[in-house]
Amino acid sequence: MKETILDAAAELIERYGLKKFTVDGIAAELKISKKTIYQHYRSKDDIVRAYFEAAVSSDKNSVNAALSGNGNFTDKIHAIFYSSHCYHLSVPILSEAKRFYPESWAQVENLKQFKVDATRTLFRQGVDTGIFRPDINFEILSKMLEEISDMFTDYDFLLKNHLTTREAIDEALKIVFNGILKG
Repeated sequence: MKETILDAAAELIERYGLKKFTVDGIAAELKISKKTIYQHYRSKDDIVRAYFEAAVSSDKNSVNAALSGNGNFTDKIHAIFYSSHCYHLSVPILSEAKRFYPESWAQVENLKQFKVDATRTLFRQGVDTGIFRPDINFEILSKMLEEISDMFTDYDFLLKNHLTTREAIDEALKIVFNGILKG
């Protein structure tokens, strides 16, 4: 029942956002009492926390599976940036988390660092296998990627530049891998 409640909450969060979804809405959606929900979750904040825990955990599992798989370097890089999670963490939801749910935002920040670390490890493997030039300063590259990853959740930047998160990721990766000089 706990997962059913969380799944219903996720649908409402994706539809209305973190602040506007309600426990009453979950109860109505599942045709159960609020008391039943409170047997599994202490509060709306507890549901939000569980939502982010599940999404972050499934995202990390997706990255780890891709990294341990047989894909090539490009596949693995894309798996890090386009990893899947059990719930849709849209830019507006992330923006709300950053503003109103600091504990959940900390989980997102932890996920970001996990992905930066995974990317750093993958780049080092790329040097070891001859995919990348050994003279690249990977600490600088890692810091650049960390800063770039903030752009993917900057709702104002994305709106102002008429970009989706996927388009921003694609453009950033294109610049990192192809540079800015004409061939």
